Amino acid sequence: MNSKKWIIATINMSRVFEVSVTTNGDMSISGIEADLAQVILTKMKVHYDIVFPQDNEFGREKFEGNFSGLVGMVQRGEADLAIGTLGVIENRFRVVDFSFPYTADMLTFAAMKPSAQIKAFGFLNLFDFSTWVLLLGSLLLSSAVFFTMLKGTDSYFDVLHNLFGSILRQPIIIRNYAHRKKFIVGTWLLFSCVVSSIFSGILLSYLAKPSKVETIKNFRELSAAVERGTHRVYSVRGTIAVPFLLNSKERYLRLLGRTIERNGWYVPPDKIKEFLLKSSDSVVLGSRAYLMFVFGNDEFKNKVLISKDNGYIIANAFALRKGFCCSSELRSVMSRAASAGIYERFFKLECLKYWLSQQTNEGKEDKKHFLSLQDFVGVFLILVTEKLTEKLETIHSHRKKNSRNSLQPMTIRECPPCLLRTV
Repeated sequence: MNSKKWIIATINMSRVFEVSVTTNGDMSISGIEADLAQVILTKMKVHYDIVFPQDNEFGREKFEGNFSGLVGMVQRGEADLAIGTLGVIENRFRVVDFSFPYTADMLTFAAMKPSAQIKAFGFLNLFDFSTWVLLLGSLLLSSAVFFTMLKGTDSYFDVLHNLFGSILRQPIIIRNYAHRKKFIVGTWLLFSCVVSSIFSGILLSYLAKPSKVETIKNFRELSAAVERGTHRVYSVRGTIAVPFLLNSKERYLRLLGRTIERNGWYVPPDKIKEFLLKSSDSVVLGSRAYLMFVFGNDEFKNKVLISKDNGYIIANAFALRKGFCCSSELRSVMSRAASAGIYERFFKLECLKYWLSQQTNEGKEDKKHFLSLQDFVGVFLILVTEKLTEKLETIHSHRKKNSRNSLQPMTIRECPPCLLRTV
């Protein structure tokens, strides 16, 4: 019964089911599920050959009950069984059989945590947009009131400049106002004092400890972020994640699935880490176990958030060809292996080896970090803005002085010598 070679379909994934060829030309396997399969096949004294799907997919229903990837190969008889974190779901059960489940997994997502680094214009975030609009409106309206009150003795720009300076705790210089108008001036001074005190207090606390930006924590918030266009969600093609979202009863999950399908936000299985770390607005859907395996070490705990929200909970098993001769014996052996906790042992061992290798690579990295031009962009923008404002103020003062001199009547002493000769 076991003298025949089994044909096993799988996807070559690092540390999950990794296939390599030795110098002798022999094929060796390693990884979490590969070690589990090796134990079971050794117990059953079975020889095997490894094949791979051309589309590199796990198995999704395409049309008329035909499947892609690993499930499709087993369905068509191109492989006796398929191994690769395959979830046991109803539509797959119609075309293939499954072994005894060896673990259960959940759908979740991983997202980059927003950095708490202080940005050059981070002080603008201390007030919300509506508060800034109200402050700007109050400044412009008050400038108009003071300009009317002064009856044109000062220009509107001078009044605006004085009132803005008072908010920055500069002395206010307003001439030619009567005693009955001191109430208006006192009201503005009280307003500017309160606003500047509140802002400076919040700014000091922000500089001492920058507030953390809220991170997306569940699928509802993720769907809203994708709808706003602030985030992108990537999924591995051929898994049941996107079909689950598309067929969900919840509207926000269906919206999330349609967005992924419409934009083609799919990622190869071995590129999940690269796609997540390349941008702060990238989010990756996947099984909780695999995301914990990749991002569960100390290096990524402060950078990556793995959501506690679960899309579904599903059992994982080997996919078997319909009418496979050794189904009952394989289920019996896998039942004993699952009861003994062999899969959990291999998972923890592989996680430990992976995390230790990451720490070793981290220790070899150069610890020198140099400041780049990007770090000074905010400082240079503030400097350029200050210089432009100073230049505009100088030009305005010069024009104002010239206009006043042109309006003053000339006396005999001020007349040029040429005019005196004419007289």
